[in-house]
Amino acid sequence: MQNTLVFEIVAYLSKTEQREVRNFLASPYFNLRSDVQLLFDLLAKEAAPPSRETTWERCFPGQPFDDQQLRLTLSYLLKLLEQYLVLKEKQNEPLADYHLLMAAYRRRKLPRHFEKTQRVVSKSLDNQSFRHPAYYFENFLVENQQYLHLLESGRTKELNLQIVEDQLTTAALALKLRQACLLRSHQAVFKTPYRIDLLDEILVLAEQPPYSEQPAVLVYRLCYVALFSGQDDPHFSAFKAALFEHGGRFPKEEIGSLYLLAINFCIKKINASQHAYLREALDLYKQGLKSELLLEDGQLSRFAYNNIVGIALRLPDEWQWAEEFVETYRSYLEPGAQEAAFSLNSARLAFAKRRYDDALEHLQRADYKDFINGMAARILQLKIYFEKQELELLDAHLKTLRMFIRRNKRMGYHHQNWLNIVHFTQKLLELNPFDETGRTALRTAIETEETLTEKDWLLAQIT
Repeated sequence: MQNTLVFEIVAYLSKTEQREVRNFLASPYFNLRSDVQLLFDLLAKEAAPPSRETTWERCFPGQPFDDQQLRLTLSYLLKLLEQYLVLKEKQNEPLADYHLLMAAYRRRKLPRHFEKTQRVVSKSLDNQSFRHPAYYFENFLVENQQYLHLLESGRTKELNLQIVEDQLTTAALALKLRQACLLRSHQAVFKTPYRIDLLDEILVLAEQPPYSEQPAVLVYRLCYVALFSGQDDPHFSAFKAALFEHGGRFPKEEIGSLYLLAINFCIKKINASQHAYLREALDLYKQGLKSELLLEDGQLSRFAYNNIVGIALRLPDEWQWAEEFVETYRSYLEPGAQEAAFSLNSARLAFAKRRYDDALEHLQRADYKDFINGMAARILQLKIYFEKQELELLDAHLKTLRMFIRRNKRMGYHHQNWLNIVHFTQKLLELNPFDETGRTALRTAIETEETLTEKDWLLAQIT
């Protein structure tokens, strides 16, 4: 029974979820077959998929092996597990399926139950904190049940059709705008062309009341206009302000994705030497930390940790904050990455303050098993040797680094970036301080190189 879908699901379940599944399978409403319960218990105890023969012997003791019957039992268990997973996901959804209870009462001709439920549902939705696309779609489904109830009751003069229409349009606008942001984001990375139907009409309608006042429409419209329409400068601040104001109106995962879109956009602008976005990015990171949107299962990724420090160090008035951040969020890193990330960023702080010996000491404290962190430490070491004018050490370091980078070619963007850093540092070493023409040519070459994260540092060395 190798690699069955059933075993993969069972192996993934937590101990708590396994207990829930046992209760689920014990309910006669969902399951009447004891062999299915035995099969689940067997699979839950195994570290690897048992053979089909072993599985049969334990679930059907004393009976001759029947492969077809075993397949049917596995199939039945799979369907029940999928049913459990659906119910589990429904419990985790921030919005209940209110409209389903209303539909049940309407179809059973229980008007008093329907109207009582409708009042409770309307109040619950009004008190709901979220105003994301799913909220408006649930409102549409609820109002549509109310419309059908009124129609079946013969009260055709008091229909709520305009409310139904408004909720549907709001949901459609928010969903289409969210999808447009997703498609454009994916297109920017993977260069895949996408067609987004009705986008121009949607953007125009989304600017008009009452839709423009709804948080989901407002935030996703500003996101699209600021990040993907080429009109970023006048609109990005409005998008960031909307994120901060309406962040609590979205589930954590959804608003977290919006923050990452905004942060990645800022980093792209920073890499294009648009330094005004340093402050924008740090503001987003600070708010994301404050609201814990950047934490996943209580942990901060080492990549975010490094990025935050790197951005803060380019804003001298944020150095004190950066120092506090490095210490405070050290414990939020995954255990295996804590020491290396903390040492690297402590070294970066010391380097920024021109405490070069302290920086080297920090770099020597950790074993950089992560390749990216290891390369960041090597590049920082390069800069320290240059600024201390330890030219022999620098020359040897450059040779070693160049060979190391060329041996590790599967690094995409990073490979060319690191080669460029080494190349231009070597050119700085070879530059005649009295050669004005050579200095101008080198400055131009550095300024026009697109793949160069240390551009500002290199330009600062050309005096």
